[in-house]
Amino acid sequence: MSFGQKLKNILKEKNIIAKDLAKYVGVSRGLVTHWTNDLRNPNPKQVKKILDFLKIDADLLFDDIKKEVKKIPITGTASCGGAESNHLQDLGGFALYGGEHYENSLYCVVANGDSMAPEIEDGDEIICNPDIEPKNGDMVHYKLFGESAIKVYFFDEEVNIVQFIPYNPSENFKTKTIRLDDDIANELKISKVVAVNKLKFNNRLSRLKLIGKA
Repeated sequence: MSFGQKLKNILKEKNIIAKDLAKYVGVSRGLVTHWTNDLRNPNPKQVKKILDFLKIDADLLFDDIKKEVKKIPITGTASCGGAESNHLQDLGGFALYGGEHYENSLYCVVANGDSMAPEIEDGDEIICNPDIEPKNGDMVHYKLFGESAIKVYFFDEEVNIVQFIPYNPSENFKTKTIRLDDDIANELKISKVVAVNKLKFNNRLSRLKLIGKA
């Protein structure tokens, strides 16, 4: 049985409504609905609050083998169309990762801006793996001469270029194009995004932008 179905059943058995769980965890009611419908998964911090609120053991929500939550070092920030100084206070801290693909090389950057909204929003923690070769359509963190950003990866083999493309089309959010036969390509570092810890759950501005009302 999936996590969402287990959560839905426990809420029903305990006669708890999604609104009450959402209030305790500090998320929107809609996000709880996404969890129960297996459209989204809670991050490790949210899981702890869910267990505390429901007063249950993790075995009731997860498979027999528990996933160990690891601390991932926060190494800096990554621009998503915002200034790169907003979250430097997080440098030296850590993010939590409970995924299946833990590696010692994993690191975290904190997102600035909303060029990748709604999948990544300002302040979210982005877990990256530098050892996975990205494929077209993957979200990646790239670094080049001090530039640090999160965008969608696209490699055009025919013309030997790699592009880093933002979700949101705007003159403020530009596509980065690099020819792989240029010398600067030797300085390019790319890591695949493997997880996102959503730290904002009621981003009205992002939704208004998506429907053309902001």
